[in-house]
Amino acid sequence: MKITKVLISLVLALVFMAAAVGCGPAATEEAAKPAEPAKKVYTYKDMVVGFLQTGSEGGWRAANSASFKETAAQLGITLKFYDSQNDLAKQVAGFQQFIQDPEVNVIVMSPLETTGWEQVLKDAKAAGKPVILSDRRIDGFEDYYVTFIGADFVEEGRKAGTEMCNLLKDSANKNVWELVGNVGSAPAIDRGKGFRETAEKCGIKVTKSQTANWSVVEGKQVTEAWLKETKDVQGIFGQNDEMAFGAIEALKEAGLVPAVDVKIISVDATAGAFQAMLDGTLNVTVECNPLLAPQVYEAALAALNGETLPKWIPSQESVFFMTDPKLKEIAAGRKY
Repeated sequence: MKITKVLISLVLALVFMAAAVGCGPAATEEAAKPAEPAKKVYTYKDMVVGFLQTGSEGGWRAANSASFKETAAQLGITLKFYDSQNDLAKQVAGFQQFIQDPEVNVIVMSPLETTGWEQVLKDAKAAGKPVILSDRRIDGFEDYYVTFIGADFVEEGRKAGTEMCNLLKDSANKNVWELVGNVGSAPAIDRGKGFRETAEKCGIKVTKSQTANWSVVEGKQVTEAWLKETKDVQGIFGQNDEMAFGAIEALKEAGLVPAVDVKIISVDATAGAFQAMLDGTLNVTVECNPLLAPQVYEAALAALNGETLPKWIPSQESVFFMTDPKLKEIAAGRKY
């Protein structure tokens, strides 16, 4: 009996040892398996933004650039600013530089034109650098950029067309001249399209349309050339404030009274436009908000942290009138 009990004890001991040996390697292997590293959560201070600006063609663009620089400083973002000098080739080259720059982890661009971006967008995606479009759209390739933040340029044109209809409702003739931004840019294309959508419904005819490249000087030169051909014009639509300012000067020198003899509407609503309305030389300005940096940086941070964003985040905009009794008060409260 004692021998049997001893044998049973030995068998049980061997069983426990075998079980321990059987579990040992798996347990050891499990314990040795490295834990997955925690996913990095980016903050503004981790962001190095490569920003591709179009150039410095006027007050709107200056306010836009200031918004990006000032907001970056406030949030602790490292900003690498590239001025494309209104040259598409330079902007593409700048984009390539940011792709190759190991410090840059997100790219923001105000594209000069709607086309020509396929290769650099693909390269940026391959490099793992999210791209945010600011102020201006491009054609297609939505899978290669995170989002577009900016205005509805077609709607800005529609607003300008509607207000031109109101200004010319009692005019026997409704001939309007259009000063266009740089050819191929999204705002130039879309504002022209939107303007015609509403203006032509009330009988307005766009009898002259030419690029003046967002410039005061060129806006004046183009208007001067037209005035030498004819003075049969009842309205001028400047696709930005600066070109309208040039038209105002040309009209004055030709002996016409701006905003009276010829109604004038512009887009942007910069400080200069408010001053022109206060001076009585500009009838209406349609706002295009340049202070986009807070929205852009917020979207860029979300993209770095893997969040999904809508393909378009619109900015909020208004329309301002020379005849508004509160115009001086509104102008005093503007930031640009």
